Amino acid sequence: MTFAMLEFLGLYLLAASMHPHRGVLLGGWRSIATPRATVIAGWSLVALSFGLAVAGPAPTDIVTWFGLLPMASGSILLGLSFAPHLVRAAMIAGLAGGLAAMLLH
Repeated sequence: MTFAMLEFLGLYLLAASMHPHRGVLLGGWRSIATPRATVIAGWSLVALSFGLAVAGPAPTDIVTWFGLLPMASGSILLGLSFAPHLVRAAMIAGLAGGLAAMLLH
């Protein structure tokens, strides 16, 4: 399920590349991460997650990837609408959990 973490992070970076969301999602990193860099990083992570899902051992990984696409983007959208500070915290917690799962696997 590493691809799920990468997919969410890639969609997060794509949302952060949009001008209205940059300040909320990037915080102090806004000056370092240019919009072009976040777009390239976001699409690269989405493509990498898709590649991992296609090459995954379970035949349902590709279906899970397509199912997570609207779920991840919807959670970012709802978070931006109702609790923007929680979106960044959820991304950091998800990233930490995903990295821990990769190390323990």
